[in-house]
Amino acid sequence: MITSYLQIGGSLSGLMCGIVLVHAGHKVTIIEKDTDERQSHMAGVALGSDADQYLASHDRMVNAFSHRSLRVQALNADETIRIFVNGRRDITSWDTYYFRLRAILDHNNQQQTQTMADLVIGADGPDSFVRSKYLPTTKRQYVGYIAWRGTVAETEVSASTRETSRRSVTVHMMHRHHCIMYTIPGANGSLESGERLLNFLWYTNESQGALQDILKDRIDGRKHHNLVPAGRVREEVWNAQIGYTKSVPLPTPFLEVMLKIRRPFIQVITEFCSPRAAFEDGRVLLVGDALSLFRPHTAFSATQAAFHASRVEEYVSGKISLQAWEVRVLRYSCLHWAQSIWWGKFYQDHMSIAVLAGFRYWWYCGTDRVLSWWNMEDPLLRTSSNRVEEYDW
Repeated sequence: MITSYLQIGGSLSGLMCGIVLVHAGHKVTIIEKDTDERQSHMAGVALGSDADQYLASHDRMVNAFSHRSLRVQALNADETIRIFVNGRRDITSWDTYYFRLRAILDHNNQQQTQTMADLVIGADGPDSFVRSKYLPTTKRQYVGYIAWRGTVAETEVSASTRETSRRSVTVHMMHRHHCIMYTIPGANGSLESGERLLNFLWYTNESQGALQDILKDRIDGRKHHNLVPAGRVREEVWNAQIGYTKSVPLPTPFLEVMLKIRRPFIQVITEFCSPRAAFEDGRVLLVGDALSLFRPHTAFSATQAAFHASRVEEYVSGKISLQAWEVRVLRYSCLHWAQSIWWGKFYQDHMSIAVLAGFRYWWYCGTDRVLSWWNMEDPLLRTSSNRVEEYDW
């Protein structure tokens, strides 16, 4: 019988798994290489239906911590707006969600010190040490583009820019690159008007050669691999991108926000999907970004983490077998990984390539439908378009 758990990694997926195990009465030890309080990632996090179900089961706090968007809208070059897709997204920030989960876990769990465990859960992110032990050739791969990122307090921008992002995720599409902007909670997770932030991302295709210069650290000159943190982006690199911004040019709301970013950071977009999720006869499991890393366009990383945590809960309680657990988490990951590739190709590549990626994704969707029907279970495909609610725009 499994009674004690060693969990490697204390990010979102790790905390979610830790919470379900603690709530089930198990002893959990979480090993995290970062400090006790994680540095803010300054990133937005979307809460999908799996996260909704997870929080309904495990979160007893009543205060809201996400900002609701009911559509993705496209801002055209002439600054007219058209609806791109209707669909509900509850959006928070990485650090707000992290500390929410920490509050839930820390309230229920006293840290254990045992070094032996019946089950090890690898929730240690895309560069997972646990995965590298069993699948050394499964590594994140650069997909050909990066994101120039940053946040600006909504009080620092014009009323028209605030109104543009009030209840919508806003995207501006150009030839083989695009910008996106949306509202996230401000300091300490505040959702009060005037205290929130606008989160800005601009995805541009960059060669491996260009990355050698873009990713150099402002302070010590070393080359980063997947993220140049806030405060480390070289001034000349950021200024060159701003110059390009003015020449494109970006629509006024995007340009205004980018010009007011004080602490930009750069994210290298990578991906992978693991072919296995369980090892050592089910005594070692992979979850979250350690199992598969999606491109960020679908905003499904946190949703995947919630899905995996809920399936771990079912596995350790004996509701599903190890084989059923692995089949479901792999199908879910592969399906949404293909979905994120399709979206990425649509935004960043030639349409012919995007169509091919779309065909592969639709094949996965059809397979999911057939297998779900055969197994008499709900389909695993998740979208936000079926969660639209009435709202007074």
